[in-house]
Amino acid sequence: MSSSKVNWPSVIRNFRMSKRLKQAALAADLGVTQAMISRWENGDSEPPERVKRRMAELVQDAFVVAPAPTWVDLVTLNPSIEFVTDSMGMIKAVSRGALELFGLARHEAEGRNVKDFLGGDFMAALGRLREEGMFQNNLAYGQSLGSMEVNVASGLKTVLYDFIHWPRISEARTVYCVHSGAVVDESKYTSRLEERGDKVVLRRTF
Repeated sequence: MSSSKVNWPSVIRNFRMSKRLKQAALAADLGVTQAMISRWENGDSEPPERVKRRMAELVQDAFVVAPAPTWVDLVTLNPSIEFVTDSMGMIKAVSRGALELFGLARHEAEGRNVKDFLGGDFMAALGRLREEGMFQNNLAYGQSLGSMEVNVASGLKTVLYDFIHWPRISEARTVYCVHSGAVVDESKYTSRLEERGDKVVLRRTF
């Protein structure tokens, strides 16, 4: 597993987009120019310590991107594979695409533990996310590749997957993890693994 220092382009861009702020509006708050925001988001330069401290305050104080019903509803409508779990692995919301993968109806999946349906590298990746602080808001996001066992009505099937995992905080300040991904073929799996250099890659917050 690999990890890295704070990914400032991702932190700044994701915060701004989650708050629906234009670059100029965030620049005004930080006391810089819009051009500076653009350079930081593009990774052309790194923000000074003063701005890093302010961004840390903004992200920590306003981490609720949207009221829980909003993003939970969006997950349930997603035609691709996406689901939300709490720190114990209980499924809070599941997309149409994930239900098709599991071969289940919504009421059969939500409220149950993801380990009831998935195994292999995927569950190992979730364990690492938990250990590294996903549910303490220590990670901006994680990426995982691997072999996933899917326990469906017709039996156990194994697929290769590519997922991104990121934290979301509810209005009640409960941290959830959104898992969004896809089943991939062997050639895509191989090329992406070569590109990333590890099955699990983490990006930290602060």
